Amino acid sequence: MKNSLKNKAEIDNLFVVGKYATDKLVTLKWVNSVDTKFLFAVSAKKFKRAVDRNRIKRLMRESVSKLSINGKTVAFIFRGDAVPSFNEINNSINKLIKSWV
Repeated sequence: MKNSLKNKAEIDNLFVVGKYATDKLVTLKWVNSVDTKFLFAVSAKKFKRAVDRNRIKRLMRESVSKLSINGKTVAFIFRGDAVPSFNEINNSINKLIKSWV
């Protein structure tokens, strides 16, 4: 994804001053910014296999790519215990996005 959040200072700022919304599957942290950037995180403690972590991140990226989010830095943190389907992730993310728009 071309607008990935990789700068440690920006990530620290997001987690210190950012607002958040949570669901049973996904937690969103966001802060207003000039550029639109995204961070996708899945716990390595819950998902030992990298294949599962990467699949969940791909599902989240696909769900976010269909949305229009401008002027925000957003972190999507997966909280579930099992690998979800696309519809579960999509519904969860859409519900959270609507709650803070």
